[in-house]
Amino acid sequence: MKKLMLFSLMFLSIQIFSQDFNKEDCDRYLKQTGLKYLECVYNFEKTDSKDKIYQLYKWSAFGKTIFTNVEKRKSGYFLISHEVFQPIYNEKTQEFDYPIVVCENRKLTEKEFNDFEDVLNKNKFWEKKTYELKPICSDGFGIVFQALHNGDYRNYSNGNCAAQNEYLNVLYTEIKKLLKLY
Repeated sequence: MKKLMLFSLMFLSIQIFSQDFNKEDCDRYLKQTGLKYLECVYNFEKTDSKDKIYQLYKWSAFGKTIFTNVEKRKSGYFLISHEVFQPIYNEKTQEFDYPIVVCENRKLTEKEFNDFEDVLNKNKFWEKKTYELKPICSDGFGIVFQALHNGDYRNYSNGNCAAQNEYLNVLYTEIKKLLKLY
């Protein structure tokens, strides 16, 4: 049973690195993570061109897996963060249940959001057109960082088992400290 749960968690991570998304994949992500995957929003939903949505997915094969959205929308600035646990097989429904804990769901001030974007600018986030490292191990950890900013979409990944001083690990550490993330 443990192997089956690990397989399901690995399936989620593998899907994230997949290039071909469809609406069913997007529905599955929402069910598994509690948040819409940003590539799905970009491909299948209308958003205001002034919206700015950033999504950080910090996953670990044996530790915490956290989805975090930082958003600027017409209605304000928001931070939403969910911890996703290994799926649990439900014998009654013969399907997997996906336990999710809401870590944070709060409004941000304009200053907090601007400070967040300053961190991105300081780290030359928008200067990188692509950023994707190949996995260097099979059961480690990684970060996927997506951004939808004025109609421009980015999807960066540090693969699997990147060094602590690698670009996305450093950026995530700065953002975590700035926004006091879980």
